[in-house]
Amino acid sequence: MIRLCVALKLGSSVSFRGIRATLRIINQYQGLYQRVPSHTSILGWVKKFGYYQLTKPKPRSPDWVILLDESVQFGQNKLLVIYGVRQSRIDFTRPLRFSDLNALALSTRSSWTGTAIQALLEPLRARLGTIVYAVADQGNPIQKALKLTGIPHVGDLTHAMALMVSHLYRKDPEFVTYTRALAHLRGTQALGKMAHILPPNQRVKARFMNLRPLSDWGGAVLSLLADTTGRFSQEKQTLQWVGAYRELIGELQRLNQMINQIQALLKYQGLSRKTLQAVSPILEQGQTPRLQAFKKAMLMYFSQTLGSAAQKTPILCCSDILESCFGKYKNYLQGNPMVGITNLSLSIAAFTGQINANESQKAFEATRVAQVTEWSHIHIGRTTLSKRLEVLKYGVQNKFKSV
Repeated sequence: MIRLCVALKLGSSVSFRGIRATLRIINQYQGLYQRVPSHTSILGWVKKFGYYQLTKPKPRSPDWVILLDESVQFGQNKLLVIYGVRQSRIDFTRPLRFSDLNALALSTRSSWTGTAIQALLEPLRARLGTIVYAVADQGNPIQKALKLTGIPHVGDLTHAMALMVSHLYRKDPEFVTYTRALAHLRGTQALGKMAHILPPNQRVKARFMNLRPLSDWGGAVLSLLADTTGRFSQEKQTLQWVGAYRELIGELQRLNQMINQIQALLKYQGLSRKTLQAVSPILEQGQTPRLQAFKKAMLMYFSQTLGSAAQKTPILCCSDILESCFGKYKNYLQGNPMVGITNLSLSIAAFTGQINANESQKAFEATRVAQVTEWSHIHIGRTTLSKRLEVLKYGVQNKFKSV
């Protein structure tokens, strides 16, 4: 039952109370009389499993590769996550899975500096042996920490490409005018009779990580404007202005196609001289000045990455799985975003575990509630919710005392 509950939580988006309700329904319809655990018991099991995955001994080896990133702000704090994988065990026929990884470090601070991250990396390296290189975005604190520790830094491909695209289009007059026109269309027609043709909502953060919705919408509109059947005349009249951006939309479509092809190749096979040869024809597809600038930036990224982490084997250059773990953790908090970062963040370590009989038995027999509590005091501290409850409870008590 414990393994089933943990697997349901880590492998789905069902809430802790939802798991309890699901098990009760299964009992009812299968005529079973198994005791259904409470949601707090399931929560405790997930924390224990995560604590075990985080603290169990990792083998010393000369070929560790680490992935690290800090989360967006959760309440007052940011969460730093470090995963690790042995270079000899990376399967370059597919992207990384959680089961490939080892949870190495989880900790929170109101803000992370280079020296603070260095303080985590130094003892980590002493335990692991040799860290061949680290895969991370180009955030200043992480770059500084890796420089201070002397660990080669491989820039995450997804963030690197987003940064290149941002440099190309963020201040480009034609692109700015186009996106403002799209925003105006959404604002004026959101509740009107043309609501069915509105462009996709533009992301405020990380907009340049995925421009595909905008280019796909623009391409669909251009196809509509080219239609000669006489249908959708009102829609065509409303969207006639989009035709002036035909070249820009075509360029964005080509750019997205190039990005998808490059990512599909490198996220599966890694970066090497061999995969670089396969990427070169893809970059030749772009002939406009902006796409030529993108090609130049990509070649510079490849040169720097191959030079900073000189390896005979392919280089892991993608840390998307960290974004995935933050997304799953954020989903756990949707019911109460005020909570912020708690020891439920141990679920991030639990994602990497094998929920089999042997591993689960070790995790639940070796881990005590007191250990989870002590870890929470050291690495999480007081949560936003605990501070809120203390203050509001104090206020209520005083109110009743004065009556």
